Amino acid sequence: MITMLSSVCVFVPILIVSTIFPSIQAFTTVHITNNERRPSTKLNVEPAVVAGAIATAGAVTWWLSGADDRDKQARYADWEVKEREYQEERERLAYIAPRDVWKEEELKAYDGSDETGPLLMAVKGDVFNVWKGRNFYGPGAEYHLMAGRDATRFLAKNRLEEESKDEKRVELNIAERANLEVWYWTLKNKYQLLGRLEGYNPESTEM
Repeated sequence: MITMLSSVCVFVPILIVSTIFPSIQAFTTVHITNNERRPSTKLNVEPAVVAGAIATAGAVTWWLSGADDRDKQARYADWEVKEREYQEERERLAYIAPRDVWKEEELKAYDGSDETGPLLMAVKGDVFNVWKGRNFYGPGAEYHLMAGRDATRFLAKNRLEEESKDEKRVELNIAERANLEVWYWTLKNKYQLLGRLEGYNPESTEM
């Protein structure tokens, strides 16, 4: 495409000049009009005419050289429209109405098994729809263990495996609670809040 445009850009000015100036004279001549002497070029053409022809050739060359950029812009605009429509459809499919209170058992139905549906997770008593992070929390992803349940202790401990019964009885220490705060605000600023988790005890995580 670029090679073709380069050839055209060279050919067009030549074509314009050769069309306007079919005969070229070798010597300088002088036009006499209304008793005035005005210099002309070796082409026996007024300088103003030559300048106009060059300007026209330049404009044509500029327009042709920008054709590739205009094509890219058009394709990008088309991609933007399709991408926006795709994201809107994803959001529609993953939507679920907020509730005042959720039971943890209700979250299990939204663990990401439905590849286009809602994906819920509870942290510090708040329930979030984390469908936008499906690549993190969906089936086969690194943090899928936390999907469809209360992920508070997993995040506080940076843990990716189930706790034993004895481990669950141990309260979170200060460092783990501080770590949990970072996770909580990250999720809250990124994902949709859907309501509160039933039975959550704030004392178990407060600083």
